[in-house]
Formats: sequence, C-alpha cells, structure tokens
Amino acid sequence: MFSLVPATPETPARLRLDGDLTIYEVRGAREQLLALLPTQPVPWQLDLGGLDELDSAGVQLLLSLQKTLCANGHSAEVIALPGNARTLLELLRLPSLCPAGLPVPCEE
Repeated sequence: MFSLVPATPETPARLRLDGDLTIYEVRGAREQLLALLPTQPVPWQLDLGGLDELDSAGVQLLLSLQKTLCANGHSAEVIALPGNARTLLELLRLPSLCPAGLPVPCEE
C-alpha cells in the first residue's frame, strides 16, 4: 500500500500510496505510516496518484499524517491526486490535501 523513497540532500522524502484508503484499510495503514516517519525534519512529498478509492476515514488518516509531519518540523506537499479523490477533497473543502505546487502550510 505504501512505498517510501527516503530523502536525500537534493530531494524530499516521497511517500506513494497505492490501492484503497478506506475505513477497511485505515487501521493497518496508520501503523505502517507511523513506522515510516523519520525522526529528522525533512521535506516530504505525498504522492496520492495511485489511490483507487478514498473515503472519509482515509481522509482523516491523511490529515493526521499532515498534522504529525508539520508538528515534527516537516513540510508536506501533495504532488498527485486522482480525480475521484480530488472530488471528495473539494466536497469536504480540504484544499490542504490537493496538489497546488506549494508545501502544505503547518497550522500554528
């Protein structure tokens, strides 16, 4: 479900999500994601282009991931998002999970 390309001095860490991220996968996905988080602050790219299905439970996990990364001093940029997921995020009015070419702002 997840693949991670670690950060280098020239490139951010890149987390790619493939498959479904729904209520049925969230528990296992959360444990996998927590194990991938680094201890040193590095920039992150979240590649959501491989998501087949996303529901509100998956959105909650992605928001939690963003919040955790920001709280630990990481920037997090969404770089790809399939149309069905974009529609859901727009419906939920969550622009922070839509690719915009700019890092997601960390809320203070």
